[in-house]
Amino acid sequence: MSLIINNISKKYSNGVKALDELSLDSVSGMFGLLGPNGAGKSSLMRTIATLQLPDSGEIFFNDINVLNEPMELRKILGYLPQDFGVYQGESAERLLDYFSILKGITSKKERSILVDQVLELTNLYEARKKSVSSYSGGMKRRFGIAQLLLNDPKLIIVDEPTAGLDPAERTRFLNVIRAIGSVNTVILSTHIVADVNELCHDMAIINKGQVVNHLKPQDGILQLKGNIWGAKINPERLPEFERSLEVLSSSYTPDNFIFIRVYENEKSKLDSIEANWESLVPELGDVYFHSLKDSKEYV
Repeated sequence: MSLIINNISKKYSNGVKALDELSLDSVSGMFGLLGPNGAGKSSLMRTIATLQLPDSGEIFFNDINVLNEPMELRKILGYLPQDFGVYQGESAERLLDYFSILKGITSKKERSILVDQVLELTNLYEARKKSVSSYSGGMKRRFGIAQLLLNDPKLIIVDEPTAGLDPAERTRFLNVIRAIGSVNTVILSTHIVADVNELCHDMAIINKGQVVNHLKPQDGILQLKGNIWGAKINPERLPEFERSLEVLSSSYTPDNFIFIRVYENEKSKLDSIEANWESLVPELGDVYFHSLKDSKEYV
């Protein structure tokens, strides 16, 4: 199963060009879509999910022409937007039974078995009698996964799924995504690099509506081997380093210095700038920031 996106463009009525001839080939398995806020991730997800039409371009999932046959895709689509609402006061069990009816499952016995299965998979069975509106943020996210699994989807889209979750809730949610990702095409749209690093075997980085890099996470990390350097500097020197070098990230240390991560493939250039440089093992975050800066579109 694979998703192919050809030259998708979308410009909104306010003049914002959200997607700019964006193309992606052979999206399959657990696929991560990384990009800063406003990069076009949600616009792309809504377009793939047939919630909006692009101005131009084509999308295919297996033998389905998505833009021409939206109802065919919806039959096998599971979609979890960044924000979604639930009926107040209704339990997870009752809501999932209701959603099963909407998805065409008429047998009460079949619905009961299916609802129990998705509640077990999302670790919500013990809380099945509780009102979904009373759930924590992480539990609501897992309920969102439960409802999208009711129609046995082949393509699953989750948009910023761990935003706002505490570490324990994030871990539980990612475990659920990992469990369903082995048998489906799952697109994980996020600006959190760690989510992609933990889950995805393939990824794309987008900015300003365009793909700036499409690669496997481990390949991207290997490409930067030997070119990532770090140094602890006084905070007032940070602008100097940013003018002279490609500073990928910076963070304060416990002693109120700043530790910078830098991409540089010529060690002699580093030697000309006074600092105690050390060679670092590349991380996926380095791949992400280097791709954005290298695209010359990052602001």
